[in-house]
Amino acid sequence: MTALRRVPFSAFWPRLVAVGLACALTEAGRAQSAPDAPPPAAASAVPGVAYVTTFQIDGADADVEKIATETSSLKTLEKEPPPGPPGLVGRAKADIERIAAALTATGRYGAIVDVTVGGVSVNSQSAPDAAQRARKPVPVVVVVHQGPVFTFGSVRVQPLDGPASRVEYNLKKAGLEPGKPAPSAVIFGAESRIVDQLRADGYPFAVTEGREATADHTRKQLDLVIKVKAGPRAPFGEITVSGTKEVDPRVVRGRVPFEPGDQYDPEKVRELREEVAKLDVFSSIRIREGEKPDASGRVPVTIEVEEKKFRYVGAAAKWDSIDGAGVNAYWGHRNLFGGAEKLRIDAGVGRLITNKPAEYEYQLRAQFEKPGVITGFTDLLIDVEALRERTDAYWRDGVRGQVALRQRVTSELSIQGGIEAEGSNIRDTVQEKKFLLVGVPISATFDNTDNKLNPSKGIKLMGSAAPYYNAQGEQKSLNIFKAQFSTYFAFDEDARYILAGKIGVGSIVGPSSTEDVPANRRFFAGGGGSIRGFAFQSASPSCKPVFPRPKRALPCNDEDPFGGRSLLETSVEARIKVTDTIGVVPFVDAGAAFDSVYPDFKENVRVGAGLGLRYYTGIGPIRFDVATPVIGKTKADSRVAFYVSIGQSF
Repeated sequence: MTALRRVPFSAFWPRLVAVGLACALTEAGRAQSAPDAPPPAAASAVPGVAYVTTFQIDGADADVEKIATETSSLKTLEKEPPPGPPGLVGRAKADIERIAAALTATGRYGAIVDVTVGGVSVNSQSAPDAAQRARKPVPVVVVVHQGPVFTFGSVRVQPLDGPASRVEYNLKKAGLEPGKPAPSAVIFGAESRIVDQLRADGYPFAVTEGREATADHTRKQLDLVIKVKAGPRAPFGEITVSGTKEVDPRVVRGRVPFEPGDQYDPEKVRELREEVAKLDVFSSIRIREGEKPDASGRVPVTIEVEEKKFRYVGAAAKWDSIDGAGVNAYWGHRNLFGGAEKLRIDAGVGRLITNKPAEYEYQLRAQFEKPGVITGFTDLLIDVEALRERTDAYWRDGVRGQVALRQRVTSELSIQGGIEAEGSNIRDTVQEKKFLLVGVPISATFDNTDNKLNPSKGIKLMGSAAPYYNAQGEQKSLNIFKAQFSTYFAFDEDARYILAGKIGVGSIVGPSSTEDVPANRRFFAGGGGSIRGFAFQSASPSCKPVFPRPKRALPCNDEDPFGGRSLLETSVEARIKVTDTIGVVPFVDAGAAFDSVYPDFKENVRVGAGLGLRYYTGIGPIRFDVATPVIGKTKADSRVAFYVSIGQSF
């Protein structure tokens, strides 16, 4: 029977250091070759030794071979021959440490690596002579005996102070589970999660102070002891802001979601960074916590910022075969009066070239936002717009203005309310009417998703109620209600398989018929942001010809949308990542706009289905969807529809 041999795990950590040292030596060598420091004549006289590298892996394990190949400097520098046989032997010896360290990181603590040059091990004193005598290019063989993947044996935390001993540690959640593979990366990650647990419990100065790891080669297990020091439990302390020049630091201070004396919570620090970023006046934001308690035993917090350029200008142009050309220009200022006030002015013209001048569209819009008008989280919003619309459903000339307050209640919940007024002259296929609306729209948004651009878990809930008084016309009351709920569920820890669902509803209460609802306020369905596979607004009630056609009414062409008083939209997607940057998304959308006040399933409900492609970037996924109508196709709908945009569909 083989005697039990316990090898200290610390013997393997120098290999990791060797990897970094080898990289540093490589860079240093390159730096010494600068033009102003020519190499000595003796060194330049040594000819390079050409060689070719092959790998021999126990068991022909493709994963191990990939690790060895990608780690090997012999392979990556093969086209840069070293000076003389000793240089080749030195490069090979460095590879032994590099590859062994890389295999240790995968849990193979018994791996053995050797390199031969000209058939002789580089650990032999005769290796340089063998390289000199060998045929050129010199055959170099990297031999890897990978050994087994070690698993965790006994795992425990050793508290180094009283507070750390009073905490119950969830080692399984940290990734340290007996019987599971024990790569070094898992150990490092577990130590970070243990510290995160202590910090979440109110110990801001928690640290790990080393570990005792023993690899038992007989049991093929790693026994691990992690030494933890919690330090004192401390509340938040003084909050300071540095780096502001033109932005009032009080605006930044107003965005802090905690006060001195509140219990320390790392989630609050994360929220602070997000809230300061929303001001959109800083190019850099750094939250620094004190490394030790202040004189009062609290955690001082410093917000370090760098201001970005405040003014910006831009323009865009587009063209399609149906709506023609469009041009839009905008100008903005992110810090208008020194308090992070935002002003943006947009001007645009559309439906050019392919349409008559009477069908051109114009828009002029100004948006203003001032943060911190009541509390640090109360924002004043002003939106003024004049426009001319020429859609298939209606023509509209009008002006609109809104003043509102938006209040952040928690990091997940915000509410908004204000006053809105709109005056419009609208022509549809039934009539021409003037509307003068005055209303008090209110809304609320709850969002606890983990990622705003590409969520993998959590829910979003948005609801709004907008009661209006129509000062012109017989129908005085107009009440618009909307709600949308979406949820996301990841089936795996890496969120490569996500199921996402959405349902949206709407209802207009007050007018006795759809004709009495201003056309721009009616509900329409169909298109890329609604029910994919159907043409824009085509999943809506259609117009009905009126004979004789009323004066100045638009002609009612076959299948032209008219809009409805209620809405239902649903969607289900399976978001599957094929690689880290590429994903596929099969989806099904269903719903419609309805003439009745509430969705009437006796009317034609549309169903579309398709397949999407996602390219994931740092600013969110780029979306390309292909869809087809399954149920409810009309003459206005093509057999196949294509959609391209940035961001997930919901």
